[in-house]
Amino acid sequence: MAPDWGGEPDESSEVVDLNMTSLVDVVLVLLVVFMVSTSAIVDRDRLAHAEGRVDLQLPTGSQQRTDKRPSAEVSLQVNSDGLLFVDGAPTDWNALRKDLIDRLGKDAELQVRVDADQRLPVSKAVEVLDQLQNLGIRNVGLGTKGN
Repeated sequence: MAPDWGGEPDESSEVVDLNMTSLVDVVLVLLVVFMVSTSAIVDRDRLAHAEGRVDLQLPTGSQQRTDKRPSAEVSLQVNSDGLLFVDGAPTDWNALRKDLIDRLGKDAELQVRVDADQRLPVSKAVEVLDQLQNLGIRNVGLGTKGN
């Protein structure tokens, strides 16, 4: 007798039901794992490529910035995330404080130019300026890009 390939199922045959719940759970867990690992990789790469240059969107000013700077000027960059860079090299407040105190001991007229990203909250920029003032640095300027 030939097998029945179509038509109505017998009452004796069972209907197989596929449960998709566990498959969806596995896919969602994999999605979360990829999202977390991707953000960690992007953060690591951003810091690795930031060595030596900082991508800043400076506010516009009316004066053209010259590339010549005094020998006793420190360029301090603050990106939109609030990370600090001295002449393009990443740093933190403790290392920056020690470095500036050493430089200030050698030259009391030390100048610091703060290049703050325009997306940086004003409160963070004020905090940076306040920290510099607390160190005794009086010659502080804000970097802008010309028109």
